[in-house]
Amino acid sequence: MAEVLLELQHAYYSYPQTDVQALNDVTLSVRQGEYIALLGANGSGKSTLARLFAGFFEPDSGTRTVAGGVIPGIVFQQPKDQIVAAVVERDTSFGPQNLDMDDGEIELRTMECLSLVGLGDRALSRSYELSLGQTQRLAFAGILALFPDLLILDEVTAMLDPAARHEILQLIDGWQKKGHAVIHVTHDLDETLHADRVIVLDHGRVVFDGDRQSFMADGSLLNSLFGAGSLSESRSVPENAETTLRVRNLSFSYPSRKVFSNLSFELKKGTVTALTGPSGCGKSTLFECLAGLRAAGGGTIEASGRPVLALQESEASLFETYAADDVAFGPGKKGLEGEALVESVKKSMDMVGLPYDEFADRGTFKLSGGEKRKLSLAGIIALGADVMIFDEPTSALDPLSRKKVLESLRNLADNGKTVLFSTHRMEEADIADNRLVWENLTAEQNSDSGPEKKTSAENENLNEYKLMPNASLLSSLQKTASALTAPPEIPDSVIGKLGAGGKFALFLALFVGILASGSLWFSLAMLFLTVCYALLAKYPLKKPLYALWKLLPLLILFSAFQFVFYSTSADTTPVLFKWKWLVITQAKVGTVLKSFVRAPAVIIALGTFIFSTDERQIMDGMAVLLKPLSMIGVPVRYFVLTVGIMFRFVPLLLEELSDIIKTQLVRGVFSDAKGLKKILMLVPLFVPLILQTFRKSQAVADALTARYFS
Repeated sequence: MAEVLLELQHAYYSYPQTDVQALNDVTLSVRQGEYIALLGANGSGKSTLARLFAGFFEPDSGTRTVAGGVIPGIVFQQPKDQIVAAVVERDTSFGPQNLDMDDGEIELRTMECLSLVGLGDRALSRSYELSLGQTQRLAFAGILALFPDLLILDEVTAMLDPAARHEILQLIDGWQKKGHAVIHVTHDLDETLHADRVIVLDHGRVVFDGDRQSFMADGSLLNSLFGAGSLSESRSVPENAETTLRVRNLSFSYPSRKVFSNLSFELKKGTVTALTGPSGCGKSTLFECLAGLRAAGGGTIEASGRPVLALQESEASLFETYAADDVAFGPGKKGLEGEALVESVKKSMDMVGLPYDEFADRGTFKLSGGEKRKLSLAGIIALGADVMIFDEPTSALDPLSRKKVLESLRNLADNGKTVLFSTHRMEEADIADNRLVWENLTAEQNSDSGPEKKTSAENENLNEYKLMPNASLLSSLQKTASALTAPPEIPDSVIGKLGAGGKFALFLALFVGILASGSLWFSLAMLFLTVCYALLAKYPLKKPLYALWKLLPLLILFSAFQFVFYSTSADTTPVLFKWKWLVITQAKVGTVLKSFVRAPAVIIALGTFIFSTDERQIMDGMAVLLKPLSMIGVPVRYFVLTVGIMFRFVPLLLEELSDIIKTQLVRGVFSDAKGLKKILMLVPLFVPLILQTFRKSQAVADALTARYFS
């Protein structure tokens, strides 16, 4: 019999500050070479058990025993949360480095695992430039490089299209055939059929543990997990049905690539339409154009009312403390109140499978991942728009929850709403009245010889919709962030030709000089030097100037605080103005002017450094400069790693902030705000951003733990 790699005996576990047993008297073992499918509804304890297997925590009671020398490795559902480095090869090599391997072995494992997942040609690429499917493969490579005896997969295919999903399943099968054990947390029956053994959890308890054949023979268990019968069938659409959304010749491009062009289609009232296509093709971008969150490059969008969009990222869509308050936020902003508001919230929550009586007072951020997704959908449904768009609404949900959400979409259509949703599951697309296939849609519209797309007669009830008011916040955020974003390729320049140590030393000299400047004239001199630094690096100054323009209100606000709170007790300079408690002295004016000079100098210097130095050089440069400290035993590697993680973490936070703004735009937070009111309306962003920062920080900590960093 194969060796036991890991064993749990009567294991119990509860998360801090909760009374619910996440794991309840779990006893089981995992043997070498086993392929185990771990099933259960959302919140049943699957992810908790997976993390217990991986060693993220110990049971509250009971035992967890791991055979000597066994290395568990875990891959998470959200691939972006598991990437710790900004360069592909550095991310893959991170785990082996923590296992104290020699450089030759690390390099060999890195290239072998990248080749195994099909990323051998992307070794030097930036990790945040990869598609979702490529990012998931990179997460695999980082864990496979550990050569784990036990590979644990927590719903790793939930966000992938069928082709990418098939590739991942082939990788899993291949790894198990090499004699390694695999535990695959999944909600899919076809993925379960890859396994030799099936374990089912229900409220933290093991309710089934047996071979695949016994599992498939248990009809009641299959029914409890996957439901009886098929999903609702699609219906025929009457030819005279009213058009509620018409898209004509719609195009969109990013600065570096075209996403789609000349898309045309229309949707009818009371229908459900499914959009299918590979990951990263542009479905989410199209949805954001339809909802007015992005400005299309050409074409028109006509609708009976502004379409509303439920984003794919559910975590960024939630920002109120209690579940019912979060659902009520949007309709409340639109003027609904009293009993009408309560009824709207109740109906929306009940519709998605979160009974109002049970979940209304639940803490929003204490819900499970599946419950959060349902709550984010309820918040959009409560808006009551004529046209509703849902981006991957069933992602990460168990089969029964998926069925409930799809029934909700059908109910919306039955009540006269027009529903458009995206999915990677063909069985879900089959319930729709219409299907838009991305490959066919783009091929038809981009064909010069194809037939002209016919549309229905003009409908007087349709209005043309363009960019949503204040949606320019998103483009402003992106343009501002671009001032501190590395280019795809570093230009050939005087600064670019310097070595890693030289670039780092030059930047530090300028940066310290800017912060240490004591007089206004010295600050101006440092600003002049940073401009020269930027010109020598061929850094486009329009980027930092745009960022400064957008940050000007904050600089003015900061200056006002300086005038009010500046200590005058030791100020002997002439008084320039005095009115009651407000005193403006020459020293105060000088301090404010220095702030206005230092701010552009700091942004230009930092932007130029990032623009002219890739992540590899930054890490290598720090290692060179700090080498004397490492020679006397100072743990320099931790500091270098922290800076490297920052280069990965900052783009993630910017992405989170962008998603938060999108959700709040859809829910009417910014609506018609202008001037100072527009600035003040940014304040509500900070609470969800702080929450997301904590969540991302925890994700980074988990990613480090998964790579055996200590």
